[in-house]
Amino acid sequence: MVQSAALLRADVRDAFADRLASHDMGKGWLRFRDPAKIDYDLLRDLSRATAFGDGAVIC
Repeated sequence: MVQSAALLRADVRDAFADRLASHDMGKGWLRFRDPAKIDYDLLRDLSRATAFGDGAVIC
């Protein structure tokens, strides 16, 4: 089962590029193929950065 999270801000994706590099990342989706390996700290940080800032939506 694949777990996915939408990542709709290009500026946030760019700011977290180093932390996203080891993950399966599409244009607007961050995918975790193994639920046991979900990086909840990364998801929290991405959510906070998305919520607190102005940036263009990529989708």
